[in-house]
Amino acid sequence: MDQPSPGGLRRLVKSFLILGATGFGGPIATVGYMQRDLVENRGWIDRENFLNGVALGQTMPGPLAAQVTMWVGFLQRRALGALATAVAFIAPSFLFVLAVAASTPTSPDCRWSRRSSTASPPG
Repeated sequence: MDQPSPGGLRRLVKSFLILGATGFGGPIATVGYMQRDLVENRGWIDRENFLNGVALGQTMPGPLAAQVTMWVGFLQRRALGALATAVAFIAPSFLFVLAVAASTPTSPDCRWSRRSSTASPPG
């Protein structure tokens, strides 16, 4: 097992919170950011264990980047690490979606809302 991240769980969670808030480009790009940051720059996990997590994540249904996040958290701090890193990584996107939903007008009189909530017919 890899050495726990210096600074403990707080630093690991902060790292994934930042990655969750700033990661852009889809799951493969985000996993690439993780590898660069956690494997190459910080050395918190070795390359082989990281790639094992990527391979495991690719065999399972669901979001690859979130699965790799939980894998890294698990290797660092077991179940607590997996849970904490998953929440930190997913929370920024979840909060963004909630903010957009809360700010979207729901009045039937709002044309923009009506158009965005109904499918356009093909053709």
